[in-house]
Amino acid sequence: MISKEIIEKTKEFAYFQTEKYLTPLMIHIEIANKKGQELSEKLGSNKDIVLLGTLLMDCMLGIAVKEGKKEKHIEMSAEKAKEFLSQFTEMTAEEKNNVVHCVEQHHGVEKFYSIEAEICCNADCYRFLSAKGIIGGIRHFRDMELAKLVKLFICKAEEKWNVLSLDICKKELKPQYKAIKEFLSKF
Repeated sequence: MISKEIIEKTKEFAYFQTEKYLTPLMIHIEIANKKGQELSEKLGSNKDIVLLGTLLMDCMLGIAVKEGKKEKHIEMSAEKAKEFLSQFTEMTAEEKNNVVHCVEQHHGVEKFYSIEAEICCNADCYRFLSAKGIIGGIRHFRDMELAKLVKLFICKAEEKWNVLSLDICKKELKPQYKAIKEFLSKF
C-alpha cells in the first residue's frame, strides 16, 4: 500500500535532488506530476503509482549530467528508485516493480509494462511539448547561446512527439507542438 507518508518522502527526495543539482526543472516536475494525475484519473489507473513514477523518473538526471553521463540517467534513476523504495515495507513488491518500470520506460518503449508506465511516459512529454514547459525551460536556460537553446528545444520537442502513445495526449498536444516548432523555426 502506498501511504501519504511514502508520497511525502518521495516528494522530499525528488525536490531535494532538483534543488541540489538544478535539474530536472521544478516546473517540469510539476507539469509531469499534474498531467500524470489528470491522465490517471481519466484512464482509471493507480494515481499513486503514477505520482511516484513522475517524481522518480528523473531523480538522478542532475547527478548524471554532473558526471557527464546524461544518457545513463534512466538506468541510474531506476536503480536509485529501487533503492529508495526498498525502505517502504508497506509497499507490495508489485507496486515497487510498477514504479520502477515507470522510471525505466519514461522515454518510451514498444510495449509498456503497465498503463501507469505509459501514463508517466506521456506525462513526461508535456515538459517539452507544452507552451508552459517550453517557456519554463527557456527561462531556466536563458544564459545558453540562442542557437544551442533553439536546437535543444527543437530536438526535445521532436523526441517527445515521437514517443507519445496516448491518443488523448496527441490530440491535446498537436496544436502546441506545431506552434512550438513554428516559433522555434523563426530563430
